[in-house]
Amino acid sequence: MAKSRRKNGEGCFSKNGNGYDYRISYLDNSGKRKYKYFWAKTKDECLIKANKWRNEQEGVYSDDVNAYWNITQWANFWFDNYVVNHVKITTVSDDRSILDHHIIPGLGNIRLKDLTGVKLQKFYNACTKKSNGRGGTLDPKTVKNIRAVVNRMLECAYQNDVIKENPNNKAKYPKAPKKETEILSPEDYDKLIKYCCEQGTQWDMLIIFFLCVGSRLGETLGLQWSKIDFEKYTIRIDQQMQAVPNKDKNCKYKYKKEIIDSTKTKSSNRTIPMFKEVEQILRHVRKLQAKNKLRLGQKYFRQLDLVFAKDDGDFICDTTFRAFVNRRLKEAGIEHYKIHSFRHSCATALFEAKADIKKVSKWLGHSGIGITLDTYTHVLPHQLEELADLQSNRLKRIFNSNEKEVPDEFIPHK
Repeated sequence: MAKSRRKNGEGCFSKNGNGYDYRISYLDNSGKRKYKYFWAKTKDECLIKANKWRNEQEGVYSDDVNAYWNITQWANFWFDNYVVNHVKITTVSDDRSILDHHIIPGLGNIRLKDLTGVKLQKFYNACTKKSNGRGGTLDPKTVKNIRAVVNRMLECAYQNDVIKENPNNKAKYPKAPKKETEILSPEDYDKLIKYCCEQGTQWDMLIIFFLCVGSRLGETLGLQWSKIDFEKYTIRIDQQMQAVPNKDKNCKYKYKKEIIDSTKTKSSNRTIPMFKEVEQILRHVRKLQAKNKLRLGQKYFRQLDLVFAKDDGDFICDTTFRAFVNRRLKEAGIEHYKIHSFRHSCATALFEAKADIKKVSKWLGHSGIGITLDTYTHVLPHQLEELADLQSNRLKRIFNSNEKEVPDEFIPHK
């Protein structure tokens, strides 16, 4: 297996008896490349010795050598020692991406000891104006995620006495107004389902499934037939498809798709009932897949056992599927919507039918009812009306039982 690439500012480790050798290269006064070796029992101790030596070459003599690391060195050290194997694989992937695309390019050359709240504030302000590669700027949520990774990275340095304080506490990421939840109108909701039924492909059934069930994109693309129980009429959602870093350095693709045995939160692991219309959708998809299996034979990816897949049974590319959804919306005469809007539309339909908030929250897999209330406040007026009616009925009973003692202006009109 090919060795992983060394990151900026790193040397090379090798096992040696009860410890490690750490080799770094440098240029001597004549410009000739030479190598310096450091031995210690742990990799961390090797790095400390190496950085102390580097600092001394620059005339810096201090026991607090780690504070003279630059952000690139600390970011890579933090990632390898405090992120990998310590958090979910999806978080590992997200952290690495944020480090490589935003934090290291923007802050990498600054030394840890020189990082201040003012410099971080300028960095976050610059992030809000940074191009997203699609003609716009980074989403405020992305900037918030960048700040969260910076905070975890610097808090780790502070907790380990590498720096005297966390400068991120003095910087604030620019806040943006909360985006309005996008939902399909009842007319467009019905129109899209009818149009997709007429087309009848696997991916059309996937769109209908989103609108009926309201599951997340990763949860749905990672759904396997083993999670569908046609006898008990249930669907078990406890995993998701995610793009994770590809360890094969010889592969041209940096990420690969895998099924992860976890969802967004523990509360997202749920079993939902399968009503008749969803059963018909799934049985139709299974018939279409049976034809593809017969046609492709061994070339079909049977081992993935995916409910919604490409014609060869492989994972659906979310980018390709988004393009398909945009085309279907245009053909049906409906304005552009994001795929996540289908989830919001499903939830809104339930609330408009006066479904109980707690039940809808569990159906959607929210970590708490507060998230449901915060997301769907604009479609919950009937819930407040019901509370008002309950209070009104209670006061009517009180007033009626004490009518002689209550002033006329407080007696409810009949």
